[in-house]
Amino acid sequence: MLDSKTIEIIKSTVPALKTYGEDITKVFYKHLFTRYPQVQGMFDMEKQKNGKQPKALAMAVLNAAINIDNLENIRKSVENIGKVHVGLNVKKEHYPLVGECLLIAIKEVLKDAATPEVMDAWTKGYNEIADFYIKIEEDLYSKTNN
Repeated sequence: MLDSKTIEIIKSTVPALKTYGEDITKVFYKHLFTRYPQVQGMFDMEKQKNGKQPKALAMAVLNAAINIDNLENIRKSVENIGKVHVGLNVKKEHYPLVGECLLIAIKEVLKDAATPEVMDAWTKGYNEIADFYIKIEEDLYSKTNN
């Protein structure tokens, strides 16, 4: 559970995410594929080239930020994303790689606006969001394996 200050800071970044979300996710993918080339096979490179994947991720991050105080509001969309993740064999251990690269991208794109306080809030927020996705995906995996 996030504290009210962390929630407030994350919500304060929503305007920046609306403006720079796709820039952040494009930088994110660059870092992810450079640092962890083994995950590249989990992604549709055509959707990378045409911008659909960065746009989809930007929207997912934005929706999570808007609903950071009640992630249940986005459960349906996370379940849909989770079905895709399960099909691609995304696992719990992939989330720290994503978090690392997403935080780097936020800092790189937002520059001085990504203060230590903002980065700390996003570190906590990402962990909360990742846990939400992981729990949903673990449930989907268990239903698939039964």
